[in-house]
Amino acid sequence: MRDLRDHLQTCVYERFKGYIEVTNKRFETLESMISEQSRQIENLQRIIRSGKSVNYSGGSSSNLAALALLSTEPDLISNDISSRGESSSGARRQVVSTFPHDEITCHRTISAHTCGVTSVAVSQDRVYAGAHDGSTKVFDISTGELIRDAKGHTMSVWGLAVMPSGDRYFSAGSDGTIKVWDLGENTSEATLIKTLPDHNAKVYGLVVDNGRLYSASSDKTIKVWDTETLECLATFQGHTGGVNCLAARTDTSARQLVTGSSDKTIKLWDVTTGTCLNTVRRGTSEVLDVAVGDGMLFGSTYDAVINVYDLNEIRELGTLSGHNWEVWQLEYGQGHLFSASFDHTIKRWDPRRFQCDLTLKGHKSFVHGMALAENCLVTGCADRTIKIWR
Repeated sequence: MRDLRDHLQTCVYERFKGYIEVTNKRFETLESMISEQSRQIENLQRIIRSGKSVNYSGGSSSNLAALALLSTEPDLISNDISSRGESSSGARRQVVSTFPHDEITCHRTISAHTCGVTSVAVSQDRVYAGAHDGSTKVFDISTGELIRDAKGHTMSVWGLAVMPSGDRYFSAGSDGTIKVWDLGENTSEATLIKTLPDHNAKVYGLVVDNGRLYSASSDKTIKVWDTETLECLATFQGHTGGVNCLAARTDTSARQLVTGSSDKTIKLWDVTTGTCLNTVRRGTSEVLDVAVGDGMLFGSTYDAVINVYDLNEIRELGTLSGHNWEVWQLEYGQGHLFSASFDHTIKRWDPRRFQCDLTLKGHKSFVHGMALAENCLVTGCADRTIKIWR
């Protein structure tokens, strides 16, 4: 006991522990304040653009100047038909966003989990999250409010995929099962429709594309499911190691699937026939994640490097280096590649120039999950939080 007391008296960490805890609480308070102020600014912008009057009493001249600046901001409202299908004659009009091209900041932090967040997905106005405790949660993306909660897996949830309608989602994880959830009922919990137990080991990835669900497993296979009947239609075999990741290729008329494996290869599949079209041999490190877009293929590994390939000619174009630890997540959209790493950061890359043009910091641990939408990026972390970036 005396040795312990002596250690605590001389330990540098113990001497600074109180300061660190206070500082972390201050950062959390600042994040909350910034998020609230951002919401207020967005509300003011919407009111001003709609032409409604703003009731404002009191306040400093700097606040009045800020309101004036908002009112003279360039009109960002388009008269095009909105992405949800309302006609231009209706009340709804589409707001043109600069995401993901300019500066990106943390718009909201959701802290509803009691354990690490292991996977995320985003669809329409909802964020879906899986966690180490086997639970899945659904949040309102604009408010951060918890909409649904479900506990069905007995181990960590590593894969999530959402139907385009948004009323059904799929989860998969270390227990080797895929679970199908319905959000149609107006309850606080998602309804479990079915459990798909066909895999013999952990399921690490899920993708929904064109009425099919694709699942990647450490049993070395990829399975194809009908999203309506939930029948297993096919099993792709060819990897000699566990399949860690997968991505659907949508920039070609032929439906194709890309998978990455612990056997240190990336495979390109014809999903109609189940034929392996090409194999990229990575070399010395297993493949952790893949992404595709604009004729390019990206693969990340344990060595913290992202390889870039010409997807049509299956040849390496170069590498993206900048992370300090392994890169677990890749997402591609609108000419940018996003990568999430165990070094606690998310990076945005210009893949044609092989340059990182933005690093997002804010998470305090390993970034396990990432999902890209048209107007935001969502990340899930071992620090028990979900962050929405815009």
